[in-house]
Amino acid sequence: MWFDLSMQARNGSESLIRYNPHTSEIEGITLPEAPEQDWAAMPRANKSNPLGKSRRPRTLKIQMGLSCNYACSYCNQATQIDDAAISTLGDVERFLIQLETWIEAAPEKIEFWGGEPFVYWAKLKRLVPALAARFPEALFSIITNGSLLSREKLDFIARYDVGIGLSHDGPGQHLRGPDPLDDPEKCRWIETLLKDRDGQVSINTVLTRENYSLEDIATWFGDRFGKDATLALEGVVNTYDAATLFGSGAFDEDDLGKLSDEVFYALANDPSAFGLGERLREFTRSLIDRRPVTALGQKCGMDREDQIAVDLQGNVMTCQNTGAKGAHKIGHVEALNDIALDTATHFAFRPECMACPIVQLCKGSCMFLEGEFFVQSCRNEYAYNLGILRAVLFHLTGLMLVRVEPSVQASAARSA
Repeated sequence: MWFDLSMQARNGSESLIRYNPHTSEIEGITLPEAPEQDWAAMPRANKSNPLGKSRRPRTLKIQMGLSCNYACSYCNQATQIDDAAISTLGDVERFLIQLETWIEAAPEKIEFWGGEPFVYWAKLKRLVPALAARFPEALFSIITNGSLLSREKLDFIARYDVGIGLSHDGPGQHLRGPDPLDDPEKCRWIETLLKDRDGQVSINTVLTRENYSLEDIATWFGDRFGKDATLALEGVVNTYDAATLFGSGAFDEDDLGKLSDEVFYALANDPSAFGLGERLREFTRSLIDRRPVTALGQKCGMDREDQIAVDLQGNVMTCQNTGAKGAHKIGHVEALNDIALDTATHFAFRPECMACPIVQLCKGSCMFLEGEFFVQSCRNEYAYNLGILRAVLFHLTGLMLVRVEPSVQASAARSA
């Protein structure tokens, strides 16, 4: 499927680039030659074609529980909280013993998830040291709202070299809940974390209808932490419930156009802005290497057999944001061979994804969303990723993308 990308120069003149997201062929841009690659097809999960999980996971995501001391208005876990298993310290001990029976190789990365992970401080204090001893080369990470930090926790983070993602929406923080930076004690520990772990902590923001000005976000954090603070984006909000669908996730067409502009202009001025440099490099590489769409899994990676989300009782879930007492329990580590990811839909089974020019960037949004929740999330992701596409093309050509349309003309390569 080919698309016509209309490009505009500063003098207003237009030219055409043709792009095929299924094959990553692009006409109208000269790119470096790359050797042909044999691309393996990525397994594709759907309800009638469930996928399993490996005993050699590269990423182990441990869900401590879904309890949180905040109540974000757009929380992607809100509908799952009642389905989360309630664990005890005894479950931590059993989890560590059980680990011996199903993991055959050290994970590259181990992530500790909530809710708010530091709500589960007693469990983290037992779990992290034991896993560090067993898997000394594994990278540890925690996403936290930062409101429960203390000297003890900061020393713990440093001792076990835990990567920290600090979730904060800057000028849109009111959508998450109280601002810990307004509390002198909480603010002191966040500032100490940023100082002690300079360059090892990112401040992660979600873009919502009320908070998508990247300039305002950068200014807000720059005023508080200095221009060298590491800012990143958790992406644009997806809609998991009616409150988000009709609230902070409800971008209208005007908002979506402005969202795309914000992402584009930020990356046009600084191709590494908000940690998105890797996204630009990956997409540029896809063009050089002619990466086919068949080689892509879902955006989150949780459709891969080597990424697994478990709770402390050994339940395996669709992802770390889902509960194990409901539809998203897909198995148990005691019966690893029986795990069946039958809760996900790979984007290849969604006609709208396979007819989309930015599928190589979006990779299907959330793999378990359906109906109107998926439709709105798709619209939001399109605008966000279109901004990234515009930035890539700008850096490659110096031109502005002004229109994207299905191609009405056969490509030169195909007609030759």
